[in-house]
Amino acid sequence: MKKQLIIVGKSANARQAYDFIKIHDLFDILGFTVNREYMDADSFNGLPVFALEDLREKFDMTGVELFVALGWNRLNADRRNLYERLKEQGYKFANLISPNAVIRGKVEGDNCWVNDYAVIQSGAVIKSNVIIREHVLIGNDALIEKHCFIGVHSIVAGGCHIGEQSFCGIRATVFDGVKTGNKCIIGGGAVLKRNIESNTVCKTDLSSTVLKVYDENEIESKLMFNKNVR
Repeated sequence: MKKQLIIVGKSANARQAYDFIKIHDLFDILGFTVNREYMDADSFNGLPVFALEDLREKFDMTGVELFVALGWNRLNADRRNLYERLKEQGYKFANLISPNAVIRGKVEGDNCWVNDYAVIQSGAVIKSNVIIREHVLIGNDALIEKHCFIGVHSIVAGGCHIGEQSFCGIRATVFDGVKTGNKCIIGGGAVLKRNIESNTVCKTDLSSTVLKVYDENEIESKLMFNKNVR
C-alpha cells in the first residue's frame, strides 16, 4: 500500500510534481493544499484543494506526508519559508525520488526532489528541501546544504560544498572541491573554479566569469519568476 501525500501549492511546479508522482507511481495523492487566502477554486489538476489551516481537521496527519512543491522563486526563499513554517507545526514531509536516479550517496533530508537520471555519487550528502533536476551529477563527497536548487544538466563535482539556499542554473559547472557560501547564484552555463562568499552571483559573460556580491536580502530579488511565463 502506497503512502498518502498532499502536495503543497497549486502552481506549474505543483502540477509537475503531480505528474512526476503519477508517472512513477510513488504515492497516493489525496489532493493539493494552500493557505485559505489563496483558495480561488475547490479543485486543481482534477483533485480537491484543501485549506492548510484545515488539514488536521480533515485528515489523520500521522499517516499523511506533505511535499512543498514550490520552485526557486526569490532564490528558494518562498519554498524555504513555507517548509520551515510547516516543519515547526509538526508536519511530516516526503521525498520524491525517481527510480531512474542513481543514488550511491545519501539523501539525508526531507522534502527533496531528485529527478530522472540524476546521479549522486558515493559519499555525497543532500540535506533537506533540495530540488535536483534531470541529468544532474553530484560528485563524490559533495555536500548540498538545505533549500538549494540544482538545475538541469548541472555538475557539482567531487568534494564541493554548496551553501544553504543557493541556486545552480541549467548546465552550471562547479569544479572539484569548490565551496560556496549561503544564498549564492551560479547562473546557467557558468563555470565556477574557486570558492565564493555568501550572497555572490557567478555568471558567464561571453568568455569570462563575472562575480558580484550583494546584500543578504537584496540577493533574493536577483532570482525571481518571470510572471509572464510562470
